[in-house]
Amino acid sequence: MAPRDANWIDGLRGVASFMVVCGHLCTAFVPWLHSPAHSAKEAPHILQLPFFRLCVGGRSAVALFFLITGYVNSIGPIGKSRAGNTDAAFTGIARSALARSGRLVLPTLIATLFSWFLANTNAYHMTKHVDSTWIRQGWHRQEPTIWAAVKSLLHAEVETWTNGWDEYDGTQWTLHLFLEGSMMVYMTMLATILVTPRARKLVFVLLYLYSWASGQGLSSGALKGMNIVVGMFVAELHNQYKDSATSVLPAPVPGLLILLGLFMSSYPQDAPEHAAWSHTMAKFMHSLVPKDADVRRYWDSLGASTVLLGIFFSRNARRVLTSPVFNFLGRVSFPVYLLHNTLIKSVLTWMVYLPSAMNPPRNEKGEQMDLQRGSTTHIFIAIAVFYYILYRMALLWVVYIDPLCAKIVNAALRWAYGESPNHNGSLEKPVLLS
Repeated sequence: MAPRDANWIDGLRGVASFMVVCGHLCTAFVPWLHSPAHSAKEAPHILQLPFFRLCVGGRSAVALFFLITGYVNSIGPIGKSRAGNTDAAFTGIARSALARSGRLVLPTLIATLFSWFLANTNAYHMTKHVDSTWIRQGWHRQEPTIWAAVKSLLHAEVETWTNGWDEYDGTQWTLHLFLEGSMMVYMTMLATILVTPRARKLVFVLLYLYSWASGQGLSSGALKGMNIVVGMFVAELHNQYKDSATSVLPAPVPGLLILLGLFMSSYPQDAPEHAAWSHTMAKFMHSLVPKDADVRRYWDSLGASTVLLGIFFSRNARRVLTSPVFNFLGRVSFPVYLLHNTLIKSVLTWMVYLPSAMNPPRNEKGEQMDLQRGSTTHIFIAIAVFYYILYRMALLWVVYIDPLCAKIVNAALRWAYGESPNHNGSLEKPVLLS
């Protein structure tokens, strides 16, 4: 497979995917790190402090995915609109809107099928008995009959896209929102292709304010709407400044924007009242958002948006994100997102809890107790092996599964458009979480 062109938005996607995995590992094994301190009277661990806590937190990474979705899905139509090529813009929107569903849904169906297969070959048996609440909640039983297993699979495949819950992989709850976000981009582009760039920016501002005001719901407010709109706004800036974007702001400003965004993204998932800095942030945000809104999502979104703007205007940040390491992380970002929870519940759980499973602990009544994890060194070694397996499998996915999905989707598109296949079978666009 030909290597993908390096670009900074791809590198950022890879960082976001890696952060999601880190966040779920933190939730599984050290959930207390999600608070800024054990209590208001205790000193924080270094990984509970601002900036450092981003090493084990993945909430802002989800916001980054929505920002990237808004950016990459609107950059083409906005460019054609600015060039006055409205016919091409409308055609591109029409084709992209139809293709988008297949390019997102088909890989997700395969990932759910993989998790279903493991569950029904009893690969998750150990998961039910571990001392990690998060891993234990991901357990799924082995269905008693083949028919029951097939019905369970169909149910999970459908509900991922209807109510956002996949019983075989709970981390797929965001995927229907990504699809909705893409459609939000296409609808906004359809409505604004003929307007001036200044008018389109005003539309983005109004949409952002609407999303802020409706932020009680994940599907419309602080998680999806705000980030999708900022992504489109940055795509507008890209088409406005093009290659000169990294010289628009004075040198220190992009770096300061990135630092500010990272601080805002450090807002803790749990117990903000345990530290003065996070308690102040909570009170400040509560005064600005609708009643009962989840202030964590607002800080996640504001932080991720500010980081994106800083990177957009920073030559050095872009250079880092286009390096070979980040290019690789970007190439495999979607399969990493799809596979990591399945591998946590199987491979990582086996490695971490196997010594305890070989001699299960029992209470005074002889009843089996929760399996206990190994030593800290044991866990670190297991996590290192887990990461190797995860990224190796993700690379294999990119090499073999992605091209297969692309061929299936493109064949369906050719049929829908009444087109004949070209000499090489058609488009070979990678399947991305974009």
